[in-house]
Amino acid sequence: MSHHDAVPVPDLRLRLSTSRLLGDASTRGLQRWAVEAMPADGAEPIGTISVLSVDLRECEDPWDALDSSNDDIAHIGDVVFDVNTGQLAEGLASRLHDTGDRVLVLDRVELVPAWQGKGVAALLIAETLELMRTGCRAALCLPGPLDRGAEEDYEAGYDEAVRRMTKVWSRVGFRPFAEGVWLLEPRLGTLDETLASLREAHGLLPVRQTA
Repeated sequence: MSHHDAVPVPDLRLRLSTSRLLGDASTRGLQRWAVEAMPADGAEPIGTISVLSVDLRECEDPWDALDSSNDDIAHIGDVVFDVNTGQLAEGLASRLHDTGDRVLVLDRVELVPAWQGKGVAALLIAETLELMRTGCRAALCLPGPLDRGAEEDYEAGYDEAVRRMTKVWSRVGFRPFAEGVWLLEPRLGTLDETLASLREAHGLLPVRQTA
């Protein structure tokens, strides 16, 4: 999608929410966030992004935390965490350029039909990463669900959905890591450049001005 196809979104705002059970030690270091894109006039959300935040210092076993979630997140956990230590696998830890205590796993990105195909998904993902990037060492995603289904028509639809989402993740700056898992380091300058470009395309002013 070119910038000419992007729609202006000056009246959208993001609402982040999370919750946890007080005193529940099993969720220490683990937060599930819902990021909703809300019209400024108070109408229903036009999209939601589900994010799992794992604090590598607080969470005793990040691999187990992801393994107990849905199949897609469990697969990401199998790829990026060591089953024996529970911590980042050496293959991932050795290629990361920055330090940080948190890993973000972007689970689902959903837009209402009227807002699909307008370049908004990439913008919302990038804005979410901007909001949650402090202390984040890596952001991870799986462009398509593991379950392909059995029907031929379903598989054709699946392949098309994966193709679209792959373009979205690529536009944000994610790149393939291993076994279908994609990686982005939110604290690198790449995200800044991507976000500035997406904001311009959608009629938004940049957050930071440089001299």
